[in-house]
Amino acid sequence: MHVSVIGSGYVGATLTGCLAALGHEVTAIDIDESVVASIEAGEPPMAEPGLDSLYAENADRISATTDYAAVRDTDCSFITVQTPAREDGSIDPSVVLAAAESLGEALAQKETFHTVAVKSTVIPGMVEEEVVPRIEQAAGPEGETFATAVNPEFQAQGSAVDDFMHPDKVVLGTDDDRALDALRAVYAPLPDEPPVVETGRREAAMMKYANNVFLAAKVSLINELGNICKEYGVDSYEVAEAMGLDDRIGAQFLRSGVGWGGSCLTGDQRLLIRTADKTELITFEQFHERFVDGETVRDVTVLSHDGDGFEFKPVTGATKRQYTGPLHTIETSMSKSVTVTHDHPMLVASDGGTAVVEAQNLTEGDRLPTLDSMPANPVGQFDLIEFVADAARFDNERVYLKPNFELETVKDELRDVLEAYNRNHSYDRVHEFIRNNYIPLDVFLEFESSLPLTRAAVSLYTTRGGGQTYVPGIIDADESFWRFIGYYLSEGHIHDDSSGHGSTPRRRLFISFHPSDEPELVADVETYFEDIGIRYRTDTQETSTQIEVSSRVFAAFIESLGCGTGSYSAAVPDIAHDETATHKRALLAGLFRGDGHINYTNHSNAVVYDYGSVSEELIQGMQFLLHSLGIVPSYKQSESEKSTQPAHFLRVSSKAQIAALTELFQPEEQAKIENRLEQYEREIAPIGYTDGGTLSVNVNEISTQQTETEVYSIEVADNSTFVTTDGLVVHNCFPKDTDALRAAARDRDYEPELLDAVVGVNETQPRRLLELLDRHVDVAGERVAVLGLAFKPDTDDIRGSRAKPVIAGLQERGAEVAAYDPSDASETMARAYPDVEYTDSASGALDGAVGALVVTDWPAFGALDGEFDAMARQVVVDGRRIIEARKGMTYEGLTW
Repeated sequence: MHVSVIGSGYVGATLTGCLAALGHEVTAIDIDESVVASIEAGEPPMAEPGLDSLYAENADRISATTDYAAVRDTDCSFITVQTPAREDGSIDPSVVLAAAESLGEALAQKETFHTVAVKSTVIPGMVEEEVVPRIEQAAGPEGETFATAVNPEFQAQGSAVDDFMHPDKVVLGTDDDRALDALRAVYAPLPDEPPVVETGRREAAMMKYANNVFLAAKVSLINELGNICKEYGVDSYEVAEAMGLDDRIGAQFLRSGVGWGGSCLTGDQRLLIRTADKTELITFEQFHERFVDGETVRDVTVLSHDGDGFEFKPVTGATKRQYTGPLHTIETSMSKSVTVTHDHPMLVASDGGTAVVEAQNLTEGDRLPTLDSMPANPVGQFDLIEFVADAARFDNERVYLKPNFELETVKDELRDVLEAYNRNHSYDRVHEFIRNNYIPLDVFLEFESSLPLTRAAVSLYTTRGGGQTYVPGIIDADESFWRFIGYYLSEGHIHDDSSGHGSTPRRRLFISFHPSDEPELVADVETYFEDIGIRYRTDTQETSTQIEVSSRVFAAFIESLGCGTGSYSAAVPDIAHDETATHKRALLAGLFRGDGHINYTNHSNAVVYDYGSVSEELIQGMQFLLHSLGIVPSYKQSESEKSTQPAHFLRVSSKAQIAALTELFQPEEQAKIENRLEQYEREIAPIGYTDGGTLSVNVNEISTQQTETEVYSIEVADNSTFVTTDGLVVHNCFPKDTDALRAAARDRDYEPELLDAVVGVNETQPRRLLELLDRHVDVAGERVAVLGLAFKPDTDDIRGSRAKPVIAGLQERGAEVAAYDPSDASETMARAYPDVEYTDSASGALDGAVGALVVTDWPAFGALDGEFDAMARQVVVDGRRIIEARKGMTYEGLTW
C-alpha cells in the first residue's frame, strides 16, 4: 500500500520507518522543512534505537514533503501530530484539528476512497465530534469519499521500533468496513501475527488512556510499597519479584524507582485582555488577582493567534503556583524577551506555519511569532456626561451644563418639563436657568428624556461666575483626538492647585513644547481645542511654550482614560488597542512628533525612529500598538548612575517600516525621510525580522536562572495560544495521559481521586532520592554526580526526565553538579541547566564527587566499578537498581 504519515515526531517518524520496513511506500508530511530534509536524506529526525537502519535500508520507499497534496497519491493517512495540553492537563486538539483541516482540503480533490487513521492521543469522542467535521468542511460527508478510524499507538521511547514490529496488540477502532479492511492490510505484514482488537472509535481512544494510566498507577503503587519497604529495611525488589509470580499481577512495571515524569510564565509578563467593558494590557499577576477565584475564571478573553490572524478568545482556566527550578529568559532580535518555566511550550515559526517546542529545547536562530494585527472595536465617541455622573469626585448638583443655543428659545418646553421640579423651590429656578443659560447636571439627568436638549448640544463646567472652561458633553474619538492624546502622553502633565480653593482644587492640564522649534505642534493642539470649544491659554517662556487648560472635568477625563498624570505614570490608554489602524497611527503621530527622534545616521542613508520614556507602561503599550500595525520595533532598557529608575527605548528601523510610518511626521520631515529612502542602495530588514505570513523574530540568546517564585498560566479556548510581553506569541502546555484523563473526568463532573493519588506518589520520588543523599553527606559547596539525563535508556529525550527535579534540588542545596548521559541528552539539558558540568564519561562526572545519584538505568552504568575510586566520598544513591554495591561504597537504594 501507499500510506501517508502526517507529523514526524516520535510516533510519526517511527511509524514511517516501520511501515516502510513492512513493504509499504510511505510519504511523510510535516510543516518543518528541516524535518522533511532530514527524512529525504534518509535520516530519522530524532534518536531512537533501530530507526537509523530502517530509514537507510528502506530509503527507496520513504519520501517527505510539506505539501498535503501528497495524500491524494496515497490509500491511507495516519494523523500522528502532537496533542499539547492546557494547564489542567486536558488536551488541546488545535494541532490535530489543523492537520485534519489541511487533510480535508487535499482530499477534496481526490476521486477515490481514502482512509484516515488517527494515531494522535485523543479523548473518546473527539474524532467524531471535532476531527471528522474539520475534514468534512472541504472533503464532504464522511462515508462518501473517506472514513476515519482510531488506531492508538503503544510505543515507548527507547523501544518504539520493537514495540511497533512486535506489539502485544493492534487496536483498530472504526465502524466503516472499508477503513477496517485498509488498516488490516497495513498491519498484515507484521511478523508475529499479534492479536487485533477491532472495536469502535470511542473504545479505541479510551484503550490508549486506560493502558497508560493503569501502568502509571502500577508504577506509583510499587513506588509507594518500595518507600514503605525502605523504612523497614526490606528489599522491595525481592518483594516485587514474588508479586510478579502472581498471574493476576504480572512482573512488568514492578521495578520501583524515581517515578515517571506544568508550564508557566512569571507574574510580570503581560496579556492583552478584553472584557464586556474594555480592553486592557495587564500583567499575569494582575490578571490572577482580578479574574481568578479558586478554579473559577470570570468572563474574560485574551488576544490569541489562530494561525491566520489574531482574535480575542475566552480564557477557560488559570493557575498560580509556587515554582522552584529553572526559568528561561528568551531574548530575541529586536531586543524582545519573555520569561517562562523550562517546560513551557513555545511556538516556533516556520515557512509552513508553527511548531510547538518546549522552552528548554529552543535554540538560537529559532523564530518566535509576534503580533502583527488586531481586531478593531473603536469607541466612536466619549460621553463625558456619563463619565462625570458616575465619578464619585463630582457632585452632580455642582456640575453645570451650558447648551450651545439659548434656553430662551425653548423656555416654554423647559417650563412644562420642569414644572413639578420648580414647585419644590421657594423661587423660580427655571427662570434662573433660562436667564443664565445653564442647567445643573442632576436636573438634566432626572429629566433628560423630556428635555428639549441633547448631550451632544451641551458642555460641562464646574465653576460659576465667569472665566470657566467648558468641556463638550460628547467628544468624538477621531484622528484629532487620538493625535492630541499622543501629544499629551509625550509632553503633557496634570497639576493640582489647591491654593485658595478649599475642597475643590483647580486642576490644570499642561502640554509643553520647545519655545521656538515646534510652532506647528503648538498650532495643532490649539486648533484641536478651538474645534471642540475648550478654552486654553498659551504661554511662551524662555524654556518652553506651554498650552494650559484649566478644567477639573477635562483633567479627570484624561486621567480616567489611563493616560497618567505625568511622564512617570504615562501609559497608552487601554481603549486605544481597540481603535482602527488610522486612529492608532494618529496616536503614534502625536507621540513621535512630541517626544520622538528621527535619527538620520551620518555613515549611511539610513533613517531610524527612536522613542524613549521613563514609563515602562507607555513603552509596552506603544509596542503593542506598533505590532498591531505590522511594525516590529526593537526595545531596550538602560539605567544611568544618577537616574532613580531605568529608561525604556523603542526603535523602528528598516526601509519598509520607516516608509510605513513616514506619515506620522510633519510634511517637512516627511520630505526629508522620503529623500533618504530613495537613496537606499538596498533594502535591509531588521536582524531576525521575517515575514512568512506571520511576523517573527529570531531567538538570539536564552539565559537560565534557578529561582523560587510564583508562576502563572492560562488556558485559551480553541487556539491555545496567547500574545504576551513584547508582542511575542506562546502556547499552552503539553499533557501526560494521566493528567489528560483526570481533566476529562472532571469535565464530566467526576473526581478521579485514585488518579490524583497516583500522580502525587510519583512526584515524591525525586525528593526521596535527594533526602537519602542528605542522610550521608552535606552537599553544599561539594561536587555531586548525576548519572542519566534522558527520560529512559536508548533515547535522548529529556521530556519528563526525573533528572530535572534532581538537578534542581541539588542546586538548591548549593551543590556543584556534574552530569553524564550516554546519549545527546546533555546538549538539550544544558539549555535548561547551563551551570551544570556535562562530562564525556561517567568517570568524568564521578571524579572528585562526594555523592552520586543514578537517575536513568542505562546498561552501561551497571558495568561501572573502578570509576567510583575517583570519588572523594563513595556515596551512591541508586534510583534504578542498576549499580552493583561494592566494598568501601556507601550504597543506598531508593526503595531497597
